[in-house]
Amino acid sequence: MFGWLAAHPAAWGRPFHGGHAERRWLRMPGGMLAQHLMRLGHVLYLPGPAMDAALPACPTGWLAERRELAFLLRPHRLAVAGVVDTDGPREWLECVDHSGRVQARLYLLPDTDYLAWDALLAAGERVSAPQPGMPQDFRPRGACLARFHGYLLAGLTVFGLDRSVAVSRLGHEVAQRIARAEAVAMPRHVSG
Repeated sequence: MFGWLAAHPAAWGRPFHGGHAERRWLRMPGGMLAQHLMRLGHVLYLPGPAMDAALPACPTGWLAERRELAFLLRPHRLAVAGVVDTDGPREWLECVDHSGRVQARLYLLPDTDYLAWDALLAAGERVSAPQPGMPQDFRPRGACLARFHGYLLAGLTVFGLDRSVAVSRLGHEVAQRIARAEAVAMPRHVSG
């Protein structure tokens, strides 16, 4: 997939527009998404702004390290989206709540483990799209390079994320372009 990006560096600066992306819808039992996210490696994470929304209950045996991560432990639906545009292919995952609002978006990067991504998609149960007219607008409140992790604490798996991760130069450039297209700032951290 990213061979195309490497072969077309002149296309890297063009804007990405994800409004017309194809989506397929999945559902996963509580905690299963978190298990798969911990295997992905590096992603671009965009949390949603709806911190006043009612949080879903954490699945049995799980605890969110941060409030914003609760939606990743028990999303109502997942939208797997993708486009191919002048920047090349883009793929991402949207976590959607009961009211149809996207609460988080996760973009694949050249540094993401694509076999783990395929396993995540295969684990989900196909479901129908939300009812027409349900809100699906998404305005992220930020973007960061992230890697999800989990650790045991008093018999619970605590689900968290590391924000200061080192990615390849190409991964950082792709993440910066996506963040600009999403109209959010991203910390300028790069290594490699």
